[in-house]
Amino acid sequence: MNRQGNMILVAMSGGVDSSVAAYLLQADGYNPVGVTFKLWCHEGAGHTDKIIQRAQKICKTLGIDHRVVDLENEFKETVVEQFVKDYLSGITPNPCVFCNRQIKWRHLLKLADEIGAPLVATGHYVRIEKNDSTGRFEIIKGVDPGKDQSYVLWQLSQDALSRTKFPLGTKYKSDIKEISDELSLPLGNQKESQDVCFLPDNDYREFLRRYVPGKIEAISKGELLDEQGNVLGYHDGFHNFTIGQRKGFKMGFSERKYVKRIDARKNRVTISGNDGLFSESMILENVNWVSSEPREEADGVITIRYNHKGIGCKIHAVEKNRLIVEFSEPQRAVTPGQSAVLYKNDRLILGGIIQKSIEKIMR
Repeated sequence: MNRQGNMILVAMSGGVDSSVAAYLLQADGYNPVGVTFKLWCHEGAGHTDKIIQRAQKICKTLGIDHRVVDLENEFKETVVEQFVKDYLSGITPNPCVFCNRQIKWRHLLKLADEIGAPLVATGHYVRIEKNDSTGRFEIIKGVDPGKDQSYVLWQLSQDALSRTKFPLGTKYKSDIKEISDELSLPLGNQKESQDVCFLPDNDYREFLRRYVPGKIEAISKGELLDEQGNVLGYHDGFHNFTIGQRKGFKMGFSERKYVKRIDARKNRVTISGNDGLFSESMILENVNWVSSEPREEADGVITIRYNHKGIGCKIHAVEKNRLIVEFSEPQRAVTPGQSAVLYKNDRLILGGIIQKSIEKIMR
């Protein structure tokens, strides 16, 4: 029987998490329809074709329908090109955060509307709760602290959250592996990875050299500066560096040196000792308030990169979608382009993109 009212569209990657998510929804009375997005990959079409074939086999095992949506061109033009643009602007982007809103959820909801499914689901380890007093849908960390993925979802809109289910949010990874083993799902010999999907080896430098060779050749030599602006030597292009990096300087120093600042326009890289990497505050832009309406002030624990343990902070509004964040203690290697996410207990209050770090608190 086709339980149209219980239809739910499930994003299927061919991996353990999304496969078990579909199974759990099925066991809970839903009628899952799997969908796999064909995305552009640096390894070529063969890599994505394998993902699609594996997802198809899993859906067949579960007895559910499966769809494929070709998003190669859009993904390349939207996510990959933005990734390249950001790196060549001297910042360190997080393409997965950008993709979740601009590609995955937009097309999940679009396809769901086309097939008449009121809800969508993914295999992320995160929870959603509706706050009856505010009417807002709130993102809550997954119960497994080692797998919580709320950090990459801060850009999702209230509309998207209202239509999304995360069946793994109340589970531990060990539970999911156990269920997968019991089901004997045809997953193949795949390793779990948190790499950027279009960079399976996670080597962005090699990717840039091959993807935009002409632009890389044009920035092949630049000045290496100390904190006072003195030229210490030369490097092979600012794109080879990220904030906090301590290798690749082509020269030795009496003490360890780290990348402190990147000036893409002038192809300059400033280095310092470890003490020079700490900031007391930062500016966030493109802010999305998730579990709260925008406020002039807020406090909580902020995470400034994936797997960062978090630090207490106070937040002050500068202008719309732009905030100053004051850390309770200085933080190392605050990196422009990375996402920063504010939590209150396990609730995700807001997220934004780091525009710049500030060594001394702005008064």
